[in-house]
Amino acid sequence: MPPLAADERTTSEGWPDFYRATLALKCAELSETQLRTASATPSALTLLGLVQHLSEVERNWFRRVWAGERIRPIHEPDGDPSAPDGGFAALRAGHP
Repeated sequence: MPPLAADERTTSEGWPDFYRATLALKCAELSETQLRTASATPSALTLLGLVQHLSEVERNWFRRVWAGERIRPIHEPDGDPSAPDGGFAALRAGHP
């Protein structure tokens, strides 16, 4: 767990590491089928979709917000590069 009271750099580096490690632990030893199975109806959320979404969130912050780049979403290459919530389509069950 990252420190709750820290400078900006420590916080910016610590929390993504914490979330990556937590998600990796949740996905460990699951089959691809399990990773693509919705968690609970009526939600379409899958662990694979969550991994894809979080990769998009990190990329959004580092490339679009901080670097000012106009880039397309990773998992939705035809998606709108100016959309504020890129990566959420990847949360649907069965999404590649």
